[in-house]
Amino acid sequence: MISEIGNINAENWQKEWDQITKGEITKEYFQVVAGRLNMRIKITHNFKSNETGHCNRSSYLHRIKIIDSPKCPCGTNYQIIYRLLFECELLNKERDSQILTALKTPIGIEVKI
Repeated sequence: MISEIGNINAENWQKEWDQITKGEITKEYFQVVAGRLNMRIKITHNFKSNETGHCNRSSYLHRIKIIDSPKCPCGTNYQIIYRLLFECELLNKERDSQILTALKTPIGIEVKI
């Protein structure tokens, strides 16, 4: 019974999640509510600030007029979360390490590379 209620709540939450227009950065991390609910993530200040997009990134600091350019220190494109996670050449070593760790960690959802 409790499992059924949890499934219904997750389904309802997913419907709302799919319809809202806010939280685009968070949605990049967690597209499926049920998958996120199954993860064991230590929520820290750094995690939360990256998840919401309010962190020490050039694109954010430029948007709030603290720095002059939104470009990544590698010299290409804007420094946005997606780019940092998947494209920035300065972070290749860290990215590869995190991918290997994620692939070895059972979390109940499929990891696509």
